[in-house]
Amino acid sequence: MLGKLSHIAIVVHDLEAAIGRFRQMFGARLLERDFLPETRTDVAVVELGGVHFELLSSREPDSKVGRILREKGEGLHHLSFDVPGIVAQIGQLQSAGVRLLDEKPRRGVHGRQIAFIDPRETSGVLIEMVEESSKQKSESIPE
Repeated sequence: MLGKLSHIAIVVHDLEAAIGRFRQMFGARLLERDFLPETRTDVAVVELGGVHFELLSSREPDSKVGRILREKGEGLHHLSFDVPGIVAQIGQLQSAGVRLLDEKPRRGVHGRQIAFIDPRETSGVLIEMVEESSKQKSESIPE
């Protein structure tokens, strides 16, 4: 059901500083940036060792990411896995009695469709299912 690892998401206080640290310390490449108005979240995706890290931040303390940062601080947010046909995957999980945080897909970065599994189902780990859009960016952002 779940495909390959899509990315590892980390919440950070200062997005620009986190991008800089990943670049300077590890030689990471900045692949994409976006702002998700629905959740008021700033997102940057960096690539390191063939793995994508999605850095999440928000300038708004009352947003979901802002509350996470205030209550828990920086750190791992979720693991994301590619799924083909996210609507069908959600239906299969619901039919199997699995609790979900999203009953239908919602917009992620660059038009991706995403949905989260309730972490109570996965030993406390937040798992995201993601279906890539047909026009996903593949090149890094110039420095």
